[in-house]
Amino acid sequence: MERSPADRHDAIIMWAFAKLDVIAFVVASAVMAALALFALTRLLVLKGAPPGIPVGPHLAQLAEFFPGYAVTAVGAGIGAVYAGVVGGLIGFALAGAWNLAHGLLIAVIRMRASLASYSID
Repeated sequence: MERSPADRHDAIIMWAFAKLDVIAFVVASAVMAALALFALTRLLVLKGAPPGIPVGPHLAQLAEFFPGYAVTAVGAGIGAVYAGVVGGLIGFALAGAWNLAHGLLIAVIRMRASLASYSID
């Protein structure tokens, strides 16, 4: 059974203005941030550095914001936890802003549509 063009039009509009699932977005953001910092730290540890030169001096500066973090095998886990929390908070803010913007846009569209249906006559 084929959909009518009106049904497909409604489906496209519903997809375009769909709300983000905040919990799923927070979890995804947290996992991606944690994996990214964990992988970067582990890669630097595995790569190593010449004698007398610290491993990953730029990444090590995250210790100023993440107490206990260091460019070591253990520090990768500690940094992953911190990055997960920060990634989750950023994901929450982005999902909230996305849903708020779409909610306001839909409200404006509905208001304009209802105003357009009124007649002065």
